[in-house]
Amino acid sequence: MARLILMRHAKSDWSGAGMDDFSRPLNKRGIRDARNMGRWLVTSGFEPRGILSSPSRRTRETLNMMAEGAGVDLVARAVWIEALYLGSPDDMQQALRTQGAIDDTMVLAHNPGMEDFLAYLLGTRGHQGAAHAKAFPTAAVYVLKISDKDWPLAAGSASVEAHQRPKELTG
Repeated sequence: MARLILMRHAKSDWSGAGMDDFSRPLNKRGIRDARNMGRWLVTSGFEPRGILSSPSRRTRETLNMMAEGAGVDLVARAVWIEALYLGSPDDMQQALRTQGAIDDTMVLAHNPGMEDFLAYLLGTRGHQGAAHAKAFPTAAVYVLKISDKDWPLAAGSASVEAHQRPKELTG
């Protein structure tokens, strides 16, 4: 089985009037959460070998803060993929397919694409609305075991090995 790590960027700052969405930075909570999640990934044995990421400012800052918290140069492992900025599950599949191997690869991107991709891989499509938005809060991580590495990845081909949200961590 392959391991795939899905992560949503950390909490961003909405206070910059007139700032475009792509350029939004992390806020203080986002910086803290990203550091904690980076530390958690490494100490839990889920350090990604490769990272496919949206190139937005908040995903880049999330990865930088994760690396700082983990004490590991995660940024050097990143491939910045334009299609992952607000990308769909199909965009995520395509990014993974072009990467070749998915074992211990992390996808760092945005909602709603991350939740939709997670739901597809788990075979739980169809839950919508307010509860849907809470399934993948900012800086949350899902570590998935993928049973079928054929392309495209099949609906329901994953199971959750681990899940962590920053509010569940201290520090």
